Amino acid sequence: MGPPVLEEVNRFVFERSYASGEVFLWEGEKSDVLYFVISGLVKLFATSVEGRELIIRLAYGGDSINDEGIFDDGPNLLSAMTMTPVVLYGLERRHLGEIQNTHPQLNARIMEVLASRQRHLVRLTTEMVFKNVTGRLACFLLESDKLTSAMDKQHRITQQEMASITGTVRELVSRSLRELEMMGSISMERNQIIITNKNQLLKLCEE
Repeated sequence: MGPPVLEEVNRFVFERSYASGEVFLWEGEKSDVLYFVISGLVKLFATSVEGRELIIRLAYGGDSINDEGIFDDGPNLLSAMTMTPVVLYGLERRHLGEIQNTHPQLNARIMEVLASRQRHLVRLTTEMVFKNVTGRLACFLLESDKLTSAMDKQHRITQQEMASITGTVRELVSRSLRELEMMGSISMERNQIIITNKNQLLKLCEE
């Protein structure tokens, strides 16, 4: 976005801060605010009737949240919960509409974001169907380095959270981590996962 668009956005944007563990969007409810993650880490998740949680994606580093609900004026598809202390910028739907009318070039960027969301969901679906737990975990570990800057030193992704991200249960994540360690792909030091053979993880992820 160019300076004129950013100036227009700054007129309407507001800031919100949340502590770790706070839910600021609930699945099925309605919100007219588009959020941007300025600092920290947010998980976007769906919950089954039985209470099982599936993390669809992790948002950090400028990622937007609630795009779908803003653009189709429907309910939130996912709940949003902070995993660390978080600072968000918010933009109301009506103000976004004004900016789009004034700066129609913004629509191209919006389409890029929505296309990336579609690609993510297709990749997530194919991984769930075609990859075993170890393969899905390998894919996650390859992406996990990007999360380091978004997390404070006190927080690490737990095995339960890994299970929610990869669509399985904690016991299978634990078993897969041991398998990856025996293969020499990772090492476990003080409950911290260290990648020791990235090429091997890439092969598992691509299979």
